[in-house]
Amino acid sequence: MLFLSKKSTHSTSFKADTEFAEVSKAFTLIEVLVVVTIMAVLIAITLTSVDNYQNKADDVVVGADLSQIRKIAAMIYTDEHSYKSICDAGTINDNLVEYPQLKVIEDKVEEITGDYPVCFSVKKEYCVQSELISGEYFCVDSTGFAGKIEGDYCENINRRRNCSPG
Repeated sequence: MLFLSKKSTHSTSFKADTEFAEVSKAFTLIEVLVVVTIMAVLIAITLTSVDNYQNKADDVVVGADLSQIRKIAAMIYTDEHSYKSICDAGTINDNLVEYPQLKVIEDKVEEITGDYPVCFSVKKEYCVQSELISGEYFCVDSTGFAGKIEGDYCENINRRRNCSPG
């Protein structure tokens, strides 16, 4: 406790008590390190959440882009009475001059996922799919389906060219 007195002997103890009081008001190194550690943990959690939301957003963009293929496929079928020209060598045919949107979609999906969409087509059927960042697949086909699927069903095996596992 501090007692103010007019005697000179007490003034030195007052000075010592004041210095101690000033030092005790400062943060210690341990306190600063604890605060910095807590902030680092909070920042790490935030960045992880942001990255997760970015991956989900990328999946939505890929799905929306692949869904546009259904509209283009309908135009191609109207013009050519066949879906056959939608695909070329297992991927989207980006050489169709009348439909430059196919190249834009193919390039955008490749930019996001790192791989070109898989595509198979014959006269009356087509199937286009891409693996999403989440590990799921998004598929569109000539039956009108457009959505996420659990496996790699867009295959050119046994003439199955749809997104159905069955």
